[in-house]
Amino acid sequence: MKKRIFAILTVCLIVCLFLVPSFIAYADMVVWNDNDFYHQYRGQFVRLGRRFTANGAGGSVDVYSAPGYGDTIVWIRNGDNVIISDTCLFGGEFWGFTTVFPYLGWVKLDQMLVLYDYVAFAEDHFDELYPYTGDYAEIRREAAAVMWPWPGADSSLLTFEELDPESVQVSTAYKDEEGREWGFVSFLYGERNFWICLSDPLNLNLPALNPAPEPTVWVSETAHVDILQFLQNKKDLIPTVVLALVVVVVAGTVVLIKVIW
Repeated sequence: MKKRIFAILTVCLIVCLFLVPSFIAYADMVVWNDNDFYHQYRGQFVRLGRRFTANGAGGSVDVYSAPGYGDTIVWIRNGDNVIISDTCLFGGEFWGFTTVFPYLGWVKLDQMLVLYDYVAFAEDHFDELYPYTGDYAEIRREAAAVMWPWPGADSSLLTFEELDPESVQVSTAYKDEEGREWGFVSFLYGERNFWICLSDPLNLNLPALNPAPEPTVWVSETAHVDILQFLQNKKDLIPTVVLALVVVVVAGTVVLIKVIW
């Protein structure tokens, strides 16, 4: 009987010894595996969807496969624009994921400048925005409209030549200093977050009452989780998990011994 109990204890201890290095190896893999970083940690990102221009100290900005420890994929020449879809905080630094080919990867946001856009316009004119309650009369008449990045911008984006007025959904309106009414559209025919001049939807020569200012330094207004700290805390938790597992195995062994005895 004693030999049987000793054999059971030996097996349990061997199992524990095999589990410990497995947990430690898994922890290292999570921290240093830079493959598919976006899909692994997207739950820790903050959605942004804004355009930036490169402003690196050496004339360009490197694009990495992962924040902090990834390999360099390509570089962006200063002055070239990209879209940053998501941001994250890694080791106390903000990083952005660019979705413009071939710059698919991560850039340090302190080397980028954010371009003026619909977000900045809404911040500047917050008190002048109001819910739209009109009937889209001019859009129904024209069955077409010009898409603008914001009211009074110095250049348009594109023109919807064959527009179904029933598809246009304006959530917010704005009236410029010359009395034109503008409507914000969040989505239409695959395009997102733009403005239409509801008073004169097909006019490509509207006065640039709000020309684009110079790009500025991006400042986060949303709390971020530091992913590096999150991973470190997760790694530090591994020994505790292993210890708890050993305790469970030993306790189970004691119970088993009592039953066999």
